[in-house]
Amino acid sequence: MNSILVIGPTAVGKTAFAMELAEKHGGEILSADSMQIYKGLSIGTAKPTADEQRRVRHHLIDLVEPEEAFSVAEYRRLAAAALKDMWARGKLPIICGGTGLYVHSLLYEMDFSGSGEDGARRARYMQMAEKEGAGALHAQLAALDPAAAERIHPNNVKRVVRALERIETGVETDGLRPFDNAWKRSDLLDPKIYYLVRERAQLYARIDARVDALMEAGLLGEVRGLKDKGLGTEKIAMLGIGYKELLGYLDGEYDMAEAVRLIKRNTRRYAKRQMTWFSRYPQAEQVDLTGR
Repeated sequence: MNSILVIGPTAVGKTAFAMELAEKHGGEILSADSMQIYKGLSIGTAKPTADEQRRVRHHLIDLVEPEEAFSVAEYRRLAAAALKDMWARGKLPIICGGTGLYVHSLLYEMDFSGSGEDGARRARYMQMAEKEGAGALHAQLAALDPAAAERIHPNNVKRVVRALERIETGVETDGLRPFDNAWKRSDLLDPKIYYLVRERAQLYARIDARVDALMEAGLLGEVRGLKDKGLGTEKIAMLGIGYKELLGYLDGEYDMAEAVRLIKRNTRRYAKRQMTWFSRYPQAEQVDLTGR
């Protein structure tokens, strides 16, 4: 074991669990969260607090501006460098996060030959599918090319993304090699994996409570500030749960009560997709936090 990986759905308790491990083993935390990489998105992404960052050093948060593109390939490259730095200093890396693609890129070989502009475009679509579900991605295709949407099943995410790429670029693409289901283990790390779970009702109650806490902490003001800088849902950073719903409120699409309801609903749906994703890792040790 050269590292520890803490995975699980949103609001399950990953941060507290990882902090406890890091302090116990003198380790440092490497984020595997696709939203925490963005500067200025702190409240809605539940970034580590200033106190938590003083207690334990964190890596790969606040990396890029929210208007910048960021790919899974870039994450893997930066994560590998951070891991090697920690090992060189005798620190145990505690990788913590709920972004399935980021976790997968560390555990398994993935072909990033399509990185660059094409890779960023692919990452944007794949992250949309992961965060909002395959149905949302298929709905976008239906709006742009109804005939293609008729031919392609909503659950065939790779073909849906391929069609969207064709529409966006005007050319045929070479498929989705970076995100094919590759199950050849990477030699980057050999972690002890903890998959955190809770009884479903308790997890959903924690999600609702956290959304309320984020609103009280000033999430609306954070989103309004980003909107005032000209950021909208055309940027992947603003498609994060909490951000896109409050943008809808600020644009007058619905009232605040509806915005909060949508954030809670969409967060629960995202948690369910995360559980489906992480259950694919048989080597993970399941840790039930129900009641803790």
